[in-house]
Amino acid sequence: MIQAAPVYGRRGRIGLVVPANNSVIEPELWSVLPPDIALYATRLLVKGDLTPALVHAMEAQVGNAVENLAATGVDVIAYCDMVTTFIMEPGWNEAAVAKIASETGAKAISAWTSLRDALAALGVKRFALGTPYPAKIHAIGLPFFKSRGYDVTSDHTLDILATREVPTVDRNRLMPMIDALDLSSAEALVLLATDIPTFGMIAEIEQKIGRPVVTSNQALLWGAMRALGIKDRIAPLGKLFTT
Repeated sequence: MIQAAPVYGRRGRIGLVVPANNSVIEPELWSVLPPDIALYATRLLVKGDLTPALVHAMEAQVGNAVENLAATGVDVIAYCDMVTTFIMEPGWNEAAVAKIASETGAKAISAWTSLRDALAALGVKRFALGTPYPAKIHAIGLPFFKSRGYDVTSDHTLDILATREVPTVDRNRLMPMIDALDLSSAEALVLLATDIPTFGMIAEIEQKIGRPVVTSNQALLWGAMRALGIKDRIAPLGKLFTT
């Protein structure tokens, strides 16, 4: 007897719009994904150094990527890039998410809207910030957060220019950056971006610093699952997923 083909994503299907240099987000999300949730990714061409010009070129590809994901029949579409929000004009991110939802009929989130909602869920307004971004782009993020009512109490960047280098960051580079941050007045630690590996360290870092840790990929998965109405606990992903 021929067996019926398995149906993937019975509880929900998540579509990811991912910069092509990012070799991290899909393996990270799959490693902790609850049963019967499926992921499908479409990639945006990105290569070379992280500059505003590269980000604008990448953003111009989003429409086609979203159309491809909508054809897959996903329930929620996640735009998986945070740095675009810093570089594009004010209000761009919220408008882009609303446009994706309107044009596809799927729910839509982004790295920024997920981070925003995760911080709200944890009651966090003051946080220490770590990123891998080039120093000039990292600096753009500070007034972005201030303009939205957050207090970045301490910040540090790995100052990485080459987009292919960020996915290679390991604990030997990440932990010293965290140690360099002053967490004394911070309510949480925020680690950006979607191509920096963090899932294997979130619970460990929280235990070490005594504060919640919010990372881009953790917040994106949390936001996508809640858009699907799913509130499963995922212990390795810290307080955001266990509170």
